[in-house]
Amino acid sequence: MIEYEWQHLKPSNRKDPDKLLDILHPNFKEFGKSGKVFYKNDINNMVLNSDDFTINNFEVYVLGDDARLCTYELVNNTCGIISNRSSVWQFYNGDWLLLFHQGTEKY
Repeated sequence: MIEYEWQHLKPSNRKDPDKLLDILHPNFKEFGKSGKVFYKNDINNMVLNSDDFTINNFEVYVLGDDARLCTYELVNNTCGIISNRSSVWQFYNGDWLLLFHQGTEKY
């Protein structure tokens, strides 16, 4: 599952909305670290940062045959922000798609 997480963090994917939208579930929802709520349609019109990230303490929890919860600490090496992250991935139309994501700034 960590490879799927990297798909939405890779700078090349974050610079290309089509690549990013391809991994998002039709019902995608995100609670940003600012507290703002985003949906799949919002992502299409956003300019996302393409910073350098490191993932620490990655864990996967099986929620069902078609659902996984991933939790981890994300280190933004570009600006030094560390946040706790959680993602729910759902197996949908033959692949894992990001259904829900949340980031909470740690310090």
